[in-house]
Amino acid sequence: MQGVTFFKDGEPVSSETLLRMEVRRARHMMAMLARKLDGQAMAKLFADEIAASAVEQLAWRRENKFAESVVHAHVSDGNAAEFIEWFVTGYLHANTAAMMRAHPEHLGVLLLPDGRVGVLEVTGHSHGPELLRGRRLEDWSGVPIPLQPDMPHRMMLRSETEDGQVFGYVLHQYRDTQPGFDARLAVYWPSDAPDALVDGHVDHLMIEFANWFGMYLQTRKQPADLMPLALTVNT
Repeated sequence: MQGVTFFKDGEPVSSETLLRMEVRRARHMMAMLARKLDGQAMAKLFADEIAASAVEQLAWRRENKFAESVVHAHVSDGNAAEFIEWFVTGYLHANTAAMMRAHPEHLGVLLLPDGRVGVLEVTGHSHGPELLRGRRLEDWSGVPIPLQPDMPHRMMLRSETEDGQVFGYVLHQYRDTQPGFDARLAVYWPSDAPDALVDGHVDHLMIEFANWFGMYLQTRKQPADLMPLALTVNT
């Protein structure tokens, strides 16, 4: 904080310490809010914003042309298969609420009755939340986006509109490096999605995966309660 210095017990407090403190308290506040408002309640609270976002997206082209938000990372320990198991187990089963705390704009996860997963978040560091309806894929056949042959470990998802039309894709690919693993994390939007959203979601990916990778490295297997670590990781 340029031009301002705080003191605690006579010692100066660095700007970095203040920022870390703010991050911890923001996560704590979001976790407390999420205990009162689950994914369904959050979706009801932001119903107007979700509806407005859905209308806006109708103008984006959906003709098998996509804009890519992509980021690369290297994780120094563990392996790709173990991380994917850790992620899926935590996200969909054991520790959903804690996994949500990897980004302050994660608002909830909804298990939809048609087998899709609804992810309620602010995408691309944009203006408001939207509900992304995802269907996990085991087969990439017919998708007009090339795979990385040297990255055989994959998390694949098709994003759909409410009526089931293809909206985009999530394709996170990994390869073991012994030690550790490389990651190529990518989200594909309709080709006319705003550049600010596409670019902003690169930052979104870096924030959430920095925290997920950090939690994974400290646990390797999902613990009974991940929340204490989720509130403090990387701070």
